[in-house]
Amino acid sequence: MSNYEDGLNKTKQSFMSKIKNVLSGKYIDDDTYEELIEALILSDIPFSISEEIIESAKENASKKDIRDTDRLYQLIKDEIKERLSSNLWDKEIKTPAIILFVGVNGAGKTTTIAKIANKLIKEEKNVLLAAADTFRAAACEQLSVWADKLNVPIIKSTQGQDPASVVYDALSSGKAKGYDVILADSAGRLQSKKNLMDELNKIYRVAKKECGDYNLYTVLVLDAGAGQNSAIQAESFSKSVEVNGIIMTKLDSSAKGGVIVSLAGEDNPPIWYLGLGETLDDIDEFEPEKFVDAIL
Repeated sequence: MSNYEDGLNKTKQSFMSKIKNVLSGKYIDDDTYEELIEALILSDIPFSISEEIIESAKENASKKDIRDTDRLYQLIKDEIKERLSSNLWDKEIKTPAIILFVGVNGAGKTTTIAKIANKLIKEEKNVLLAAADTFRAAACEQLSVWADKLNVPIIKSTQGQDPASVVYDALSSGKAKGYDVILADSAGRLQSKKNLMDELNKIYRVAKKECGDYNLYTVLVLDAGAGQNSAIQAESFSKSVEVNGIIMTKLDSSAKGGVIVSLAGEDNPPIWYLGLGETLDDIDEFEPEKFVDAIL
């Protein structure tokens, strides 16, 4: 079983059962479409987007005189694929690069950094880690454990140290020693705490000012289990830093993968990767076709 199929199994069971229950009848009428909108909402897709998807499928079904539930099911899949394909990542991290990982505590930033580091090492990139979460000693220790396991260097912080200074030190070291990619952890922020978000903006400004030849990327790590709160987090973080990409974690342990549909769109950052399990290799590039086929 592929990572996509295995990691998205809980979302598939939830998503498909809701859609299939609606389409189990013999006839398609206006009530069917209303129930389909409700099914998408219950699958963690907001009302406005659910309505848009189903209304578009309804219009296409009418044009093609489709009255068969299996064909309507395919139309819904096509609508979701089209939406997810509206803003895709080019799947390239231009090196040298510094990637700043942001997100709330518990989203899985540190483990995600380890997964990305592992992936880059396999691509024969020289990787440096930076532990810029200076509020939690455990965060630095956790990243240090991963650095040891991956046999990569790490710039550590002391508790209470200015996190922006850690990023500064990492860039200085990266430039001096020629590292291809710097992966920088940051303290978990509650998107509703203005002072914390202001500090995150300071880290971003320092990285942007000091990056030199390094390409700066900011990646927002979101926990699939947060459901629609993930979309709120994405909007809030985008106000403090320029978010270049999103990584959705813990999809293997959540049935709320449908939230990814609400994160897609031309005005939103592209989705880079999906966390589909607990091992270092359980991370896959986001591909709309594979994603929709796995959940529907």
